[in-house]
Amino acid sequence: MDQRRPIDPSPKVRGLGECAKAEIACKGYQRDTIFVNRTPGNVSTVLNRGNIQLPVSRSFDEDLEALKSQVQKPAGPRTQFRRQALELLTKLYLPQPSPANIGEWSLYSWLPSVCELQGESQALDHALLAFCVAQVAVTNTGSASVDEALEGYNDALQKLRGEIEDFGAGRNDEILATISVLSTSEIFVCPLDHAWRAHSQGISEILRIRSGMQSPTPICASFCTRIRVLLLMEALSNRRTRSMMIFNCRQLSQLMSSNSQHDSFHDLLDIACEVPILLEATDKLTASPNLIPNQWNPNLFSASLDVLEKLNNCHEKHRAITGRPLYWTVPSGVNNPADEPYNSKLFPFALQFDSLQTASHVVLWWAIILQVLCSMINLHQHVLSDSTLSPAFDQSNFEDLMGPELPLNSRYPTMSSVKEEADKLARCICQSIEYCHKIENGTIGPHMTTYAQWVLKSYFRRFNQERELAWCSNIKNMRGPGFRHGIELMGFQDQ
Repeated sequence: MDQRRPIDPSPKVRGLGECAKAEIACKGYQRDTIFVNRTPGNVSTVLNRGNIQLPVSRSFDEDLEALKSQVQKPAGPRTQFRRQALELLTKLYLPQPSPANIGEWSLYSWLPSVCELQGESQALDHALLAFCVAQVAVTNTGSASVDEALEGYNDALQKLRGEIEDFGAGRNDEILATISVLSTSEIFVCPLDHAWRAHSQGISEILRIRSGMQSPTPICASFCTRIRVLLLMEALSNRRTRSMMIFNCRQLSQLMSSNSQHDSFHDLLDIACEVPILLEATDKLTASPNLIPNQWNPNLFSASLDVLEKLNNCHEKHRAITGRPLYWTVPSGVNNPADEPYNSKLFPFALQFDSLQTASHVVLWWAIILQVLCSMINLHQHVLSDSTLSPAFDQSNFEDLMGPELPLNSRYPTMSSVKEEADKLARCICQSIEYCHKIENGTIGPHMTTYAQWVLKSYFRRFNQERELAWCSNIKNMRGPGFRHGIELMGFQDQ
């Protein structure tokens, strides 16, 4: 704050007290007061009170109006509009303060790359505008509404369809960029994942027919992270994969391996691409009526255990490179309405991470492992359910479903240890929600928990953990200092 004090306009008049002592009339304070800015770094600036003009920050509503005007009446290069859109998204979507060069951070790099595209694309411009409107709406930082964001989203979607039909126009990068923006907007404005899944299929098809994929443009390479995550999340939530999608994920992995942004997060994605195929194979076994109890043996889980070992080794490598604790516990500072009927919080402690980058890596790692462990439990219960259990067993009680405790491996000795680890990971994910929803982490913080929240709900629903399920359903209603409340995220459909 500026430390400003009135300065005597006349050297003869020292102050009201001195005038009173001299028994003279003081006229100095009848004049306009002059202030001297005593703020360090600007100690000599003198301002007249009548001419003071304090800086006025422009509201997000004004930012949106300026963006709308540029979209409706384009003036100048398109990069001008796109960079202004990036400025708004940097304030709301990205963490605060954002990294000095967000292009160097794999979690965010796709967004500035999108805004650097120079090609004409009404679809991309309208998608960016809709994304901006959505961010203002969900953060309640302006008068924009989610309905307005949806209207802009639908408009951009129509323009995208038109540009895809004109695929020969040479705007492949702009089309991929538009899909990246729209699929991100859908996380905040669409209740279900219908359009989101269609986008993942569209990306897969574009990558399939695109020529010269072995030597993509630098801009296209920068989209790899966002595209990889989109394809992977579709396959994980669908619990099965089209071979083309996984092929594209591997293609993108090969592109990223020679890129400076291929960090531990991409190492995790490389291994995670094996998981959808594993889930699909496990589900086929679970659905098979010919799998009889005498076939029960640890070999049924060999593929799952191999993938889990790779995931854990990847995490250990990341932790060793970091050289410091990735997270630690702190008292929870938020309240969940689901806890009100009880005498204590379900999660009295929360997890604090050293950065949002770390949180994105760890939370995704936990969620993927939890999904694999749950698929192992489902297969285990399927094998035992037909003949080894009584008709009165409780499907929600894992103790009733343990059956023969055959050894698995050193990390997961028995199926009981699998369930214990799953419970632990589910709790850790819940405890990470508070950090991810901090206002300082922007809306990308909640965004990156979308898949993890879906895994949590599926897990708690599977074992009839009603209190935990209610807690997850009320994340959007949680309140606390610095907590971003009211964020409704797109839900994956249970397959």
